[in-house]
Amino acid sequence: MEGATLARRYTAELVSLYNQALDAVEQREKFDLGAAPVLTGYVPVKVASGRIFMFGNATDHPILGDTLISTSDLVWLEHDAKIARTVSRFYKLEEKADFPTGSLVSAGHLWGRVLGDEELEYMLRDKAALFRKLMN
Repeated sequence: MEGATLARRYTAELVSLYNQALDAVEQREKFDLGAAPVLTGYVPVKVASGRIFMFGNATDHPILGDTLISTSDLVWLEHDAKIARTVSRFYKLEEKADFPTGSLVSAGHLWGRVLGDEELEYMLRDKAALFRKLMN
């Protein structure tokens, strides 16, 4: 019983954080994006669990500093604006890594599949709709 309660609480917290990130995207003009860490050589990755995140070199990350990272779950990405939003923060994007769509990459301790732009957009849109529905 205790494990089920913990799982429900974790799920509720994740839904809340994801929806807060979606709200931040809608209000991004209110945020100081100049303070956002920079992500270079990045690639959007989907792992077997269904998580979608970015893997790349961070500069000026407020916790990790300058290092190779796997971000928290990706919520939104705009290539033209060179901005991404994860569950935890905005990132300024520089050049994308040159990995073929569908290729397998090792993202830290996880193996994931590189997502193409159209597939990523579709998946993020579906995930956002799901999380908005779960919030209601």
